Amino acid sequence: WPPTSAIIHTAGVTDDTPLTTLTPQRLHPVLTPKIDGAHLLHELTRHNPPTIVLFSSISGLLGGAAQAAYTYLDALATNHPTTTSLAWGLWQQESDITARLSSADQARIARTGLRSLPTEQALALFDAAVSGRARGSVVVPALLAPTVEGTPAPLLRGLVRAARPSARTRAGAGGGAASLAGRLAGLDREARAEVLLELVRGEVGTVLDHPAPGTIPGDRALIELGLDSLTFVELRNRLSTATGLRLPATLTFDHPTPQAVADLLDRELGDTAREVRPGRTGVSGAGGGLAAIHRRMHETGKHLQAAELLLAVSHVRGQFGAAERDRYARPPIRLATGPGRVSLVCFPALSAISGPHEYSRFGQVFRGERNVHVVPSPGFTDGEAEALPDSLETLVQMNVEGLRACVGEDEPFVIVGRSMGGCVAHAVAVALEDQGLRPAGLALIDSYPIDAAGQEGMEWWLGGMIGGMLDRIDRFDMTLHDDRLTTMGLYNRLFVGWQPKPVQTPILLLRATEPLRGTTVDPEGRLDWRAYWPVAHESTDIPGDHFTTLEERSDTTAQAIRSWVDGLV
Repeated sequence: WPPTSAIIHTAGVTDDTPLTTLTPQRLHPVLTPKIDGAHLLHELTRHNPPTIVLFSSISGLLGGAAQAAYTYLDALATNHPTTTSLAWGLWQQESDITARLSSADQARIARTGLRSLPTEQALALFDAAVSGRARGSVVVPALLAPTVEGTPAPLLRGLVRAARPSARTRAGAGGGAASLAGRLAGLDREARAEVLLELVRGEVGTVLDHPAPGTIPGDRALIELGLDSLTFVELRNRLSTATGLRLPATLTFDHPTPQAVADLLDRELGDTAREVRPGRTGVSGAGGGLAAIHRRMHETGKHLQAAELLLAVSHVRGQFGAAERDRYARPPIRLATGPGRVSLVCFPALSAISGPHEYSRFGQVFRGERNVHVVPSPGFTDGEAEALPDSLETLVQMNVEGLRACVGEDEPFVIVGRSMGGCVAHAVAVALEDQGLRPAGLALIDSYPIDAAGQEGMEWWLGGMIGGMLDRIDRFDMTLHDDRLTTMGLYNRLFVGWQPKPVQTPILLLRATEPLRGTTVDPEGRLDWRAYWPVAHESTDIPGDHFTTLEERSDTTAQAIRSWVDGLV
């Protein structure tokens, strides 16, 4: 065989997702063909190195989602004198990878300042890079737009100019927070609400590449419009820029429709005669307030007293009875659709950071496979002191009706509950069986009964759970409103003394295998810290801790439930 003079490495796999949703299972198939392949090429040819051309991507330089493998290729090239990394822009000719790009994806790429390369031009750039003196460097063969609406990607700002905003863009951000405050000044309540809804529709239209944002229904769930984890983040960031507010990471789940988001902006912006208020972070009220007091009690080890404080303060919340439940029920949210025979109906936990967003990544796993719904409980909308159920019976009735709205009369379904949401899910299963409707299954994701902290060896439980909650508030730059804490206190009060009753429905308890910080782990194994359930069930262990089972480890949690469901019917 003649000696090899050049090697072109083109293999690639993509799995676009925000950094916070990356898991080993999602990273491995993406990194293997790029990083492992490139590394092996250099190892195998290090004694007589040929010219090596690596197909990289400009997204690794611009900060594209899930494109970290390409930055490795670029770094590899700069450290090997016979290697060139071509950080390609988008080709006009579709490949197996780019064929999956939606119109919204294409529009998002265009907003960075990139245009699609015609094949002839791309091949000419390849020839120029490989035959020139580019070895040992990173070359960016890409076609840039002369102008772009909005702000170009930071790396391109010296090459691409910002164009005059189009009519659709002006319907969105409209020039940022100062411009928005000017537009709102002097408006009556109705006109102000119209401007803010127009703003939200415009930004939703931008991230989805919607041809007519003004026609987007104000009451349509954003997730049903096609927003995914990437576009959720982009929408939040664009609205933050447009308003000057620091909006919560859970924006689109706490406020799932354009109208709900617009209502939140209206409350948070306050009086436009004053300056736009800066966003709040951490706890509501830096100098005091219930959230600050609760955090200080936790930090000084007063976990039980902090829990008792929330039980006591919860009595200030307005409440509604069973006859009024339709007025206060929040509509279920559909996370996934598919032809699968068995639907999943999920109930979130009842902590201060709870809500439908807990199942966001979990639901994405089932898209195109089966229907997945979340039934929210009232009280978890930031800044709103919503009325709450006056009894456990009212809460359960409301959630039973929410579940029935999700599934057809003869449609098999599995109820899913996480943490204290497992208590809700089990109570709903009991009520359904009493009504003659038996679920196909009940899956509890790391659920403990309400009296877990009082059991021998479980003294760590309250501190570990609240510590994990506060860690996530800091990690995701969330605002902890006092109302959310009183909501948590009231729901915990409703469940005081509750114990799950035996049911005919098969139960699967999924137990996290990684302890939370502060967990008491018995090295001799006499006391088990893992989740437990007091009635007959089967159990399986899943990777992750109490929180990450539906965060970084959502994929494996979903797979465990999928396998179990497949065995039920």
